Amino acid sequence: MTTQLQIERRGAVVELLKLSGPTIAQMASYTVLQFIDTKMLAAVGDLEATAAGNAGGIAFAFISFGLGTMLIVNTLVSQSFGKGDHAACGRYVWQGIWLSLLLSAIVMPVVAMGRPIFAWMGHEPRLASEEAAFFSICLSFCAVKLVSVVLGQYLIAINRPNCVMIAAFACLVSCVCSNWLLIYGNWGFPKLGVTGAAWSTNIALCVETGILAAFVFSKRISGRYNVLDWRPRRAMMRTLIKVGIPSGAQIAAEVTAWSLFMNWVIGQFGTVAMSANNYMFRYMLVSFMPAVGIGSAVTALVGRYIGAGRADLAIHRAHVGFALAGAYMLACGAFFVMFRYALIGAFTTDPAVIELGAALLICAAVYQLFDAMYLVYNSALRGAGDTFVPAIVLGLLVWTIMLGG
Repeated sequence: MTTQLQIERRGAVVELLKLSGPTIAQMASYTVLQFIDTKMLAAVGDLEATAAGNAGGIAFAFISFGLGTMLIVNTLVSQSFGKGDHAACGRYVWQGIWLSLLLSAIVMPVVAMGRPIFAWMGHEPRLASEEAAFFSICLSFCAVKLVSVVLGQYLIAINRPNCVMIAAFACLVSCVCSNWLLIYGNWGFPKLGVTGAAWSTNIALCVETGILAAFVFSKRISGRYNVLDWRPRRAMMRTLIKVGIPSGAQIAAEVTAWSLFMNWVIGQFGTVAMSANNYMFRYMLVSFMPAVGIGSAVTALVGRYIGAGRADLAIHRAHVGFALAGAYMLACGAFFVMFRYALIGAFTTDPAVIELGAALLICAAVYQLFDAMYLVYNSALRGAGDTFVPAIVLGLLVWTIMLGG
């Protein structure tokens, strides 16, 4: 006999899956995109694929503070949505857009610093040259990326995750097509290799942002949620900055530490080690990006229920999110161990790279459950607006244990 508790639990799972399903699909599309980029460049050479992976990580590190700050748009809009204050929802999206443009302007001088950055990391000259080109091209579109994050988080918060999924798949298709034209020089286009992959990424990003904007500013959404109120508002901007800066600092600390580890620490062991690590990381994306999608849904639900005065439901949805993410990531870890040689061999035929990459996949499998725990519960804290303490704890851990160890 089905009890009331079982019905409530089933309803919680269904609610989370309905919201997280499209965001998981969105993150899965980004994962597939990373795979396709790496696979298409690996057909040119291991060095080219490694250059794009390394440079993409460093470029992401420079925009990670802004990205982490913009994730709070989800929190603030979700809480307003839960209270029934629809007018505030649209105003917060504009505060996010204005702050995105400001943070992007601060980052722009770094665009010209690609070559000295990778030379400092000790990468061989040809690799550093390819990395610098990819880095500069991708980072030059950081404003588009941050605005895309704002629009996507806003749509998730107002319960329109399907719009985000549609934009993500359009991004995937446009990037694959652009890669085919610009990496290999098909249909009369120039054969640009790594540079072509960077421009393809930017083209796809513009497509995604344009589609998200079309949804956000459509009559159906803009009229209901006051999206046309574009003016900067001091109190709202202050709230976004107050809650967003610790979140941005947390993401920046984590991403920057990872980028330094993968490019500077691993770089000391040579190109083979970097190639193996790069290919291993493609599979890491398979495990944690869908969990990030679940985390985005948890952020929205926690914010929504706190706004509605139901902290008990907010806590419960966080636990359900961890159960889903944990089960998925444990399955990924088992898959990594069982098929490690075949997985790395899908990218390269170099036996040294395959052997090292397979060993790295075993290491990655060990911490899958703990990664799921971090991703989901940190997202829940973000939904509650609690960003300061997690930022301090994570910053200390990644900069002492991961890099210092």
